[in-house]
Amino acid sequence: MEKVALKARASRAVNTRKRSLFTMDAICVPAYTVSAIIYDHMMREVDYKAWCKYILLLMKMAGNRFQSSKLRGKKLCELGCGTGNLSLLLAQAGFDVTGVDSSVNMLDVARGKKIRAGTSRPLFVNHDMTSYRSSEAFEAAVCVYDSLNYLPTRSALKSFFSNVYSNLKPGGVLVFDASLESNSLGEAATFKQRGKYKSMVYERQSSYNSSEKIHTTYVRVAVGSSISEEVHREYVYTLGTLRRLFNQAGFVERFAASDFTMIEADENSERVHFVLVRPDHD
Repeated sequence: MEKVALKARASRAVNTRKRSLFTMDAICVPAYTVSAIIYDHMMREVDYKAWCKYILLLMKMAGNRFQSSKLRGKKLCELGCGTGNLSLLLAQAGFDVTGVDSSVNMLDVARGKKIRAGTSRPLFVNHDMTSYRSSEAFEAAVCVYDSLNYLPTRSALKSFFSNVYSNLKPGGVLVFDASLESNSLGEAATFKQRGKYKSMVYERQSSYNSSEKIHTTYVRVAVGSSISEEVHREYVYTLGTLRRLFNQAGFVERFAASDFTMIEADENSERVHFVLVRPDHD
């Protein structure tokens, strides 16, 4: 009887590799739980080193204190740090980095990378990025790769900007990005991905609701005969809404860069990186 049961389970596991996971029953789990293990594999085409260099270039626009030769020991907070790829690179650039993320599973992966690298930094903290408070002020903060788009309301955005402002020293800089509607309109209709990582099979597919301005990505992961589904919702905001809220928090905008260039962003941009400064005197 046991041999028959094992054979049946093995058969179901094979079937998940042949059929779409979206045609099968799944258990709903919170975002970035099961997918944390395969996140870096799914995002393997992302050039984090180039992204880090781009962020450092943008920071130079905020003032002389962020020249490459002057970064050593400056305190930086990455909000929504995920599995720590960017935090580790910013630490290598000289910053004293604290990475903050609300997903325990993603941070477990990040801490594993830190251990393998044999370094004591970055410090990784499990916390909601809209309310994280540090005992020491930072000279810089970074929040990229759609992390801000996960905030579901203008109230949450307002809390985020106010909180970061409070955590920065006067003259401190915030670099954050936001995915705009052009990105969702161009990608959501066709985006599908299927892959395998070790013994795990996964599928991703997206849709965009243009009336509600919500970009939804469904991630299904199969381990043997067990299938889990995560629902990732990103909320699309206009440049005007973002500017109004960070201005209310007290930030001064230095630049809004379009699509990984040094060209000024507009509503037709797919992604914008803002460079904001907390004034030296409030």
